[in-house]
Amino acid sequence: MIYGAWICLLSPLAAAGLITLAGKRITRRGAGYLATLSCFVSFGGAIAAFISLLGRSSEQRSVVSTAWLWITGGSYRSGFEVLIDPLSVMMMLIVSGVGALIVLYSIGYMDGDKEERRYFAYMALFVFSMLLLVQGGNLLILLAGWGMVGLSSYLLIGFWHERPSAIAAAKKAFIMNALGDAAMALALFLLIQKAGSVEFGILGGEYTSTVANLVALGLLGGAVAKSAQLPLQTWLPDAMEGPTPVSALIHAATMVTAGVYLIVRTHAIFEQAPKVADLAAGLGAGTLLIAGLVALVQVDIKRVIAYSTMSQIGYMFLGVGLGAYANGMFHLMTHAFFKALLFMAAGIVIHSLTDEQDIRKMGGLRRLMPRTFIAFLIGAVALVGLPPFAGFFSKDSILAAAMDHGAYGYVLWVVGLAGTFLTGLYTFRLVFLVFWGEPSAFVHEHFHALKPDLSGMTMGVPVAVLAVLSVIGGWIQFAPLWHPVETWLQSVAEPVVTPTNWQEGISSALAVVLGLLGIYVAWALYAVKTFSVPRLAFAQRLLEHKFYFDELYDTLFYRPAVWMTKGLYRGVEDPLIAESSASLGHDTRDLGRFVARLQTGLLRTYVLAIASSAAVLAIVFITVK
Repeated sequence: MIYGAWICLLSPLAAAGLITLAGKRITRRGAGYLATLSCFVSFGGAIAAFISLLGRSSEQRSVVSTAWLWITGGSYRSGFEVLIDPLSVMMMLIVSGVGALIVLYSIGYMDGDKEERRYFAYMALFVFSMLLLVQGGNLLILLAGWGMVGLSSYLLIGFWHERPSAIAAAKKAFIMNALGDAAMALALFLLIQKAGSVEFGILGGEYTSTVANLVALGLLGGAVAKSAQLPLQTWLPDAMEGPTPVSALIHAATMVTAGVYLIVRTHAIFEQAPKVADLAAGLGAGTLLIAGLVALVQVDIKRVIAYSTMSQIGYMFLGVGLGAYANGMFHLMTHAFFKALLFMAAGIVIHSLTDEQDIRKMGGLRRLMPRTFIAFLIGAVALVGLPPFAGFFSKDSILAAAMDHGAYGYVLWVVGLAGTFLTGLYTFRLVFLVFWGEPSAFVHEHFHALKPDLSGMTMGVPVAVLAVLSVIGGWIQFAPLWHPVETWLQSVAEPVVTPTNWQEGISSALAVVLGLLGIYVAWALYAVKTFSVPRLAFAQRLLEHKFYFDELYDTLFYRPAVWMTKGLYRGVEDPLIAESSASLGHDTRDLGRFVARLQTGLLRTYVLAIASSAAVLAIVFITVK
């Protein structure tokens, strides 16, 4: 088990290092194969760790392995540790398994890019960073992985650095996440200061309500930023400037799921701060509703899927905030399957239309790309949550958990049900606009089929595997080795809410009906067009401007910062530094010219200068004495 965990963690790091050190001595495709192989080796290590846990009792399913003692100071000790328990192993399987399929897909998608080696080094580093986060055996290692995930996302979102929009998106993601990282770091420092340790065991200690609330708020700040939830959600749609496989990796297996993992891992603190836990659930509900509404007007195929990610992560926050930890984690797993599938199928569409992403220029692609259409349709149905696809088993259980949380839970339940209608509407709006009807003039002019060569295989095989997982993924909880997910995670996080069968039945029935209603409305609006979309100018502008969050932040933070910077430049930097440095240069040059005139080359001049200096020194010496 220990060796499997270390192999899982270090294999992608080794690949990133080898690709970087090899430089041009390794071919671009060779770098892709090496990164892909490392991720599959990592997945093998995760499987080995999972199997080894199965042979243990629930009380023994937690092992910490220390590589070396990292930091010491007085009685303080901190080691480089990895934690193997049901929660970390579940995340290891998702990150390495789905990540390996995405990296394999990248070989075909990035074929021909001049910076392919750098891309695959970054991808391997990204997978390693996320594995470090979920395998970290103490709070300090978790924080290190947390920061490295932010760095890796910055490098990959801005991978096409010749595009100003990509650089702007990378900086935006980095800054927004830095705000959350700072809040999280302060929370951990406070926790460590009170307990004197960085081990996860201190999370279960008894703290005053003030300390518990402050720590929980700080952790929630980090989780909200990393998972793109209100109010720090604006970076995620812009992150679509990176290559499509990067979008798939960020949304499906790595970065945006980190916030959900963090809340579950630190649930003991949130249970001591119930108001903050309720706030987490409320922010998730608000995000799933707002993101679903904004997705209705997006015209970029990747941005529609991005907003669906924000919405689905909102469901996970709703679940884990209420204490339904297994429900939220199970939805995290199934979401990884169908969201990676949707992004990768969309990538094939983009690849076949010469990098076009505007859905208004598409249409009729189901005839030209039937296999891609089937894969995308499977992902769409799983996203909506229709039986027997994966989303049905995971999302509906979160809604049922909300019903078991009193009056506040019923409010969240209603919001969640509204989200299921919106999910059906915006998802199948995308399906009908991209794949239905007759091919547009743009499609006729620019479409080129994905060739069934090696590139086609590397892109097609991962999509096919994910399509199968999106169909059967929900049934995993009924497998003998994993039944149910609550039992698997019970030793890590005991559920706070336990919905009854009738609550689950009502939630599932209503969610399916509303999802089908959303699909029907999308069919009527965008497929058969029996009626047109109502034109509400204010609502249209509100959604197109994404509820004006970017404009608000621009007014509150960016513009004042620019004004202050320009004022400091005009009042301080320019007169005191820029002008003084120029004056200093002139004065130094004048002094040099004066000294140069003293260099006459005549011996009598130098003797006179020495004698004069000696006389002056003698007078000073006598006077002082």
